Order: sequence, then C-alpha cells, then structure tokens
Amino acid sequence: MIITVTMNPAVDKTVTINEFEVDKVNRISDFRLDAAGKGINVSKVVRELGARTKIVTFLGGSSGNYIRTELEKEKICLVDVEVEGETRTNIKIVDPIRKTYTDVNESGVFISEDQQILLEKKLMNYVTSQSLVVFTGSVPPGVPKNVYQSLINRVQKIGATAVLDADGDLFKLGIKAGPKIIKPNIHELENYVGHPLESENQIIEVVKSFFEFGTEIAVVSLGAEGALFISQNKIIKAQGLKVDVKGTVGAGDAMLGAICYGYHKDLPFEEIVKLSIGASAAKVCMEGTKPPSLNKVYDLSKQVQFEEL
Repeated sequence: MIITVTMNPAVDKTVTINEFEVDKVNRISDFRLDAAGKGINVSKVVRELGARTKIVTFLGGSSGNYIRTELEKEKICLVDVEVEGETRTNIKIVDPIRKTYTDVNESGVFISEDQQILLEKKLMNYVTSQSLVVFTGSVPPGVPKNVYQSLINRVQKIGATAVLDADGDLFKLGIKAGPKIIKPNIHELENYVGHPLESENQIIEVVKSFFEFGTEIAVVSLGAEGALFISQNKIIKAQGLKVDVKGTVGAGDAMLGAICYGYHKDLPFEEIVKLSIGASAAKVCMEGTKPPSLNKVYDLSKQVQFEEL
C-alpha cells in the first residue's frame, strides 16, 4: 500500500485565457475542476499505474465534499479528518498562446491541534512495515513546520518507507528524519543551501550529504532538462522529453508517483528512471491535474535517454 499524506488539499480550477495580461480584463475560454493537492496528485498516478493507494487528508465544506466525490469516482481510498471552513481553491491560469502557466494558490484553512492529532492517529492505523508513506506539499495554517519530521520518525520506526517532497522549513526539518526517498527540484535544493547550484557535481555533493541522515535515493528534478537520480551506489542523468505542453501543474507529482510505484514494485533503478521521466512528460500533455494514461506513460518511458555518471 502506498499511502499519501496531503496536509493541504485543494480544488484546482484550471482556466484557459488566450493572451493573458495583468491589469486588464481577461476572458476565460475554458475551465476545469480537479481534486488536487500534491499527495492526491501522487495517488492518482499510483492508481493509474496499477498499485493500491490511500489518501490521508483534511477536508472541509463544499470543496471538501467535491474532493470526496471525485476520488470516489476514481476509486481511490480516502481517509479524512473533517475540519471547519472551506478546503482551499487554487487557480491555475494557462495561456496557450504565450505558453505561460500561472498559479494563484490559497493558504488553506486553520487546522487545530486536536485535528492534527486525529489525522496522525488515522494515519498510523494503516501504516505497517510494508507501507510506503509519502509526505508532500505545503501545510495549512496551524500545522507546525516540523510535522513531516515527526511523522517520518514515527512511520520509519515501525519499518515503513518514508518519502519526502517538500520545500523550505518542511524540507530542512524533514530531511533530518532520514526519509528513504526524497524528490526536491533544483529550486528547492538551492533554497535549502541558500545559493545557486551551478553544476551537476555541486548538486550531487549536496544530495550525498543527505545520505548521512539515512536517505537512500534522491531524485532532483531539473525541469525540462530532465532529472538526476542518485542512490548510494549509482548516479544517473536522464534527459527530459520534448512534448506538447498543456499544463505544468502536477508534473513533479506524476514523477514522484512513478518513483514510488517503481520502488514499491522493486523495479530496477534504470526502470524507475524511465518510468518517472515518462510519467512527468505524459502529465504535462494533460490539462489540469488529470493523471496521464497508462499507455501514454509507457509509450514515453520507452523514449527516455539516460547515462550513468
């Protein structure tokens, strides 16, 4: 079972605006709604690839009900804690003419300490030594920045595999718990060290410092340039695929979903590389946060080129 923890879920409203301009009236030509949040996006891809997954999250109001309904349609198991207020709505503005992708995200509703304790209890009810537990995305007001660090310690103490994909203090504190798998993008990694990383060797040096905490696999997304896949005994540089981009939201989540699937299924490292690059490329071909199809993922994964460094 691959369990994803989504502290800050959202309804993503993706709007298409041709030649979007600031300080002017813009007309929406098309829109779509999706149940979203990084962990939810990861679970969608895991489910599409054929593995069992469960989402643990906070939900509130009509937006929360929408997410419940959509995930039920997609036959994804959901465990949630009911909260006061409305689960946030994030606006994604896609301009197909100028090829720009703008995010306008809400911060989320306040989560009380009691609600946080209840979510942790519900999570631990399902975690076993065979679980892979994904901690990803932002946290809403009221949730401390050490929450991933604390939860990673708890799940790994009973033998589960923890995965971390976060930014800022959530990453800085979470990495100290030694999650087995991490997936920072280059900007998150630069934010961690406080300066630009101008070479692959610099990136690799930073990542290897995480192995001292207990991390075993790190995947650093380089955007259109591909990604670096680093384990304790192997380093692979994979090239990005050129595809028709319809939206960038969820590309990193699709990559993470494929990484988790591949690790959970004990696939060879090189197969995980190809599958995750293929999943990320397939995702940007899709509108909104709809998961890419299994056939599209595998078709693109066959085109992935990589080299061992």
